[in-house]
Amino acid sequence: MNGKDKTELEVMICAYGADGLRRIACNAHPQLPGVRYLVSWQPAGADISAIPAEIVTRPDFVVHITDSKGLSRNRNNALEHATAPLLLISDDDVSYTADGLKAVLAFFSGNPECDVATFRYESAGAPKWFPVNSFDLRKPAKGYFVTSFEIALRRSILQRTGVRFNERFGINSEFIAGEEDIFIHQLLKNGARGYYVPTVICRHDGDTTCDRMGREDTFIRVKGAVFTLTHPLTWPLRMLAHAYRERHRFPGGVVAYCRAWLSGARDARDLRLFK
Repeated sequence: MNGKDKTELEVMICAYGADGLRRIACNAHPQLPGVRYLVSWQPAGADISAIPAEIVTRPDFVVHITDSKGLSRNRNNALEHATAPLLLISDDDVSYTADGLKAVLAFFSGNPECDVATFRYESAGAPKWFPVNSFDLRKPAKGYFVTSFEIALRRSILQRTGVRFNERFGINSEFIAGEEDIFIHQLLKNGARGYYVPTVICRHDGDTTCDRMGREDTFIRVKGAVFTLTHPLTWPLRMLAHAYRERHRFPGGVVAYCRAWLSGARDARDLRLFK
């Protein structure tokens, strides 16, 4: 970032294919001083010259094209091109208001010790449960889990720690989800200070990966892999607790749930993901 660049916050939008860019063009992205939208785009065979005019003509938009595959690789491409002090992770189907973006800027301005924060989003679909009060991310509220586009952070913590998204996790990867959990875990493990902030910053009306696949074997496999990393001493007890809680909603009950979980834990270790 050169000395004349006044950008304070970059909204890092990951897009896939032509439809991804069309969704960005149709969404609400307010023009706000100090805010830039950084689009990391995987064309997936789309015409790279056909970027919608709604994006091309905006001076606060920049598009970086990558021929990589997988959402985490796309996010890492965005991180590599980021230059602003503050970064906000986003997707092509997320919309913002000026007030939501200002809330992110205000929080980090008022909390200089914070390296990473997770916020709230609103949705017309099935509502996600959010805690009412703020808390340290090292001691999360029971039942809380993070979604990628709730995460904002200082670029300096990435420069200091070298943490990036684990590219074996996320859509179009070996494990279809869980990349945000591992990302936050690695940041905190490397000394980042993080907080949950009960402030709505964006809107997402579609289903998340958890909404679509939360009761399928493939998703429970992801949980087995993620919990083996993030809770290496207590994951067996957590597995049993999750299996008992989900026994009436998961096909096959407790035994099938644990079998899927253990499959993820085993595969993750075999892939040497956790070194």
